[in-house]
Amino acid sequence: MRSFTYSIHIERSPEQVWHYMMDFANAPRWRNLVRQVDVITKGPLRVGSEMLVTFDVMGKARRIVSEVWAFEPARRFGVRNSEHNVTGVFEYTLAPERDGTRVTFACDIQPRRLMWVLLPFLVRGNRMRYAEQLPNLKKEVEAGSRQPDA
Repeated sequence: MRSFTYSIHIERSPEQVWHYMMDFANAPRWRNLVRQVDVITKGPLRVGSEMLVTFDVMGKARRIVSEVWAFEPARRFGVRNSEHNVTGVFEYTLAPERDGTRVTFACDIQPRRLMWVLLPFLVRGNRMRYAEQLPNLKKEVEAGSRQPDA
């Protein structure tokens, strides 16, 4: 179930936006609640790689393992994680647009068992939590100096 989608235009090329997003040291600057992201699978990042994401929940550090399910450089990146009978599926797509990039973030929440009862609350909470993510990304990427595309 597509829970929500956000989209924004960033005045940088898809390659520049991708480079910033894939430098996980930048994650706390634009990803809400995220403290740190570490790739825990050996080798280059790819479909099937696992990442350990450390984030804040009411002032306490919490960790969750996310699996990369989509990896198309400068075009698409997706991760999913499951916890407490809920699977979150997250996808970022990048597309050239005018003199920059259209970045779209989609979230699907897939509850199992009795968690279906809580679906409206899960969607609302996540929608609010992620509302500022793309504006934060835009601000951070556009604040950097224009660098040639790699």
